[in-house]
Amino acid sequence: MRQAQNNNKIPYAINQDGVLVHVDSVPNGNNCGCICPACKKPLQARNAGLIKMHHFAHQAGVECPNAYETVMHLLAKEKIQKAFYEKDVFNLEFEYNSYCLNKKTCKFFHYGDCTTKTRKTFNLKDFYDSCEQEIPYDGIRRRSDLKIWSSTNPQRAPIYIEIFVTHPSDDEKLHSGCKIIEVKIENETDIENILSHGFVEDEITKDVYGEPIGEQKTKFVGFKNEDYNNKELNEEIAFSRYILYKSGKSQCYQDYCRCKELKRVRPNALYEVCFHNDVAFGIYELAKWMGYRKYGILNCLLCEKYVDSYDDTGKICKMYKILGLSRYEQHDTARAKDCKYFKLNTKEMNETLKEPIDENCPITEL
Repeated sequence: MRQAQNNNKIPYAINQDGVLVHVDSVPNGNNCGCICPACKKPLQARNAGLIKMHHFAHQAGVECPNAYETVMHLLAKEKIQKAFYEKDVFNLEFEYNSYCLNKKTCKFFHYGDCTTKTRKTFNLKDFYDSCEQEIPYDGIRRRSDLKIWSSTNPQRAPIYIEIFVTHPSDDEKLHSGCKIIEVKIENETDIENILSHGFVEDEITKDVYGEPIGEQKTKFVGFKNEDYNNKELNEEIAFSRYILYKSGKSQCYQDYCRCKELKRVRPNALYEVCFHNDVAFGIYELAKWMGYRKYGILNCLLCEKYVDSYDDTGKICKMYKILGLSRYEQHDTARAKDCKYFKLNTKEMNETLKEPIDENCPITEL
């Protein structure tokens, strides 16, 4: 097949009646009576050999770089049109995504697409009975390679088929609002696959960034291939959970659960809130001030005298000597409620809470 893709070695040509014919159906040599579909120059048939692939060739000195592309383009149109009329079943198949009902408004952080992917197959012959070549698009001055439409139901939106070998359609044509199937044809095998299986959208895998890996040879544009009505999905979500107790003590940690199963884990806690973010950095500082603003419970962690130790051993109270606290042992931070030296770290609180919380990190209070 590599030889057939050479621009000077084409398997089909136009005969004297204007019909596309295979090289083995005409006399060998210059008397084949065929011309090139691209440049319209005479061709010679080379179909007598037993070793080399039979093909048409241009006369010496003739350059025609578009010959193979033009032949494949014409051949695909003719064979697909013929098969459409001859077959009782001519399928199209594409990937259908049913997204979560709440996908567009969901504030949960999740790693998946929140969708159920299925393959949908339709028999074109159940909806359409006509297939024509080179028909203008509705509303734009372009022509489609094939138009599949219904003569019994002219109100039904037609399907336009765009075939290309090396140059795909431009965005203006593809996004004209019509139903379009664009297919890439590199050789006769690609055409035979369509005749056997119909128009089948490639199952393309995606990389970690959601970009397709590999080439998509069949593309569907303008078809309804998704909905946002899926009520059954229950995807895993990631978040940071903050818990505040009546004593003033608190904890904050990364957590996971199914989106429809988000609930309290400490029923007797004073306050539980989930921050929907993929990182926990800075969440605890935000959460502790939210808890204080909501309930006003004092804790050493809120005091401006509770600072990082100079030797990186953790937090330390500047008043530890006066209060008789151990320099190296952690003390009960809930004692702040009765500490006469407590002074709220107003500067830190204001700086932490100055940004709108919901914009920086969506939350769910439980």
